[in-house]
Amino acid sequence: PTLQTVENLVGLWRKEWGSECMWNATFDGLLECARVKGKDATTIFFEECGRHIAEGRCLLESVHEVVHTLCVCCRERLKGDTVLLYDLLICIMSQVTFFEVKLDIMLSLD
Repeated sequence: PTLQTVENLVGLWRKEWGSECMWNATFDGLLECARVKGKDATTIFFEECGRHIAEGRCLLESVHEVVHTLCVCCRERLKGDTVLLYDLLICIMSQVTFFEVKLDIMLSLD
């Protein structure tokens, strides 16, 4: 994939929950809504979180592939895109880590 393709995929994947300081409240609110709907809805919510993590890990692999390209021209172009690469990595890692930690906590409580 190209860096622009990965950037588009990240845009589609990322949760638009505002700043990171709001993620806990948003997650907790969505989890509570699922719990009110019942066990099946709660299970689906956790499965969706797991899918988000898995998709994020795939995106990280895509970034890895972009960076480790054999195309000399592409590598030269990446030098100018280091800020974009950094922003994509921070976005993906922040959400993957957040969801992994939340799922670990929630599943250990159940």
